[in-house]
Amino acid sequence: MIETVRPGFTFDEGPHRYAYKGVPVPSVTQVLDRYSGLEFVNEDVLRRAALFGTHVHKAVHLFNCDALDWGRLDPPLVPYVRAWALFLKESGAVVLHSEQRLLSQAHGFAGTLDSLVFWTNSRRMIDVKSTASVPRTVGPQTAGYAELWKENHGDTIRDRYCVHLKPDGKYRAHRLDNPRDWQVFKAALTVHRWLES
Repeated sequence: MIETVRPGFTFDEGPHRYAYKGVPVPSVTQVLDRYSGLEFVNEDVLRRAALFGTHVHKAVHLFNCDALDWGRLDPPLVPYVRAWALFLKESGAVVLHSEQRLLSQAHGFAGTLDSLVFWTNSRRMIDVKSTASVPRTVGPQTAGYAELWKENHGDTIRDRYCVHLKPDGKYRAHRLDNPRDWQVFKAALTVHRWLES
């Protein structure tokens, strides 16, 4: 299904592709995929893990929008959503935006910001992970999202976090504060363009 985010900017959920005025635009995830350290993992295992992660994100989004039907939720997803709910309860964070699709015309990439929350008197960006471990690319990934937010909304989000949801219903919040993250993302974007040209 192709979703029109705004005039000229579309997202095709099936292949997870963004386009602007009909021209494909790389996603934050695509730009960083080759640096995830998973190049030797079986492709079918990666595909199934990515699909599961997509389902977790959808369930978390529905929870954020107060539209989740717990009774219809696939049992394997339940502990991950409970972990997210526990994080919100224990941190006191309030979700301001969830699953917001954004386009950078200045830099030529797009992405979907998981959550922007109000937490401890400031707005903070949160990327949700349900992977076995936190990938090393999450810092540059959130820096890419922060740039998308800045370009589209005109303000800077300085506090970036990864909330790692666990299959036992627990979580761990990781602060992402490497000042080089945006430079790393821009370098990866340059390499991505070179490889795709």
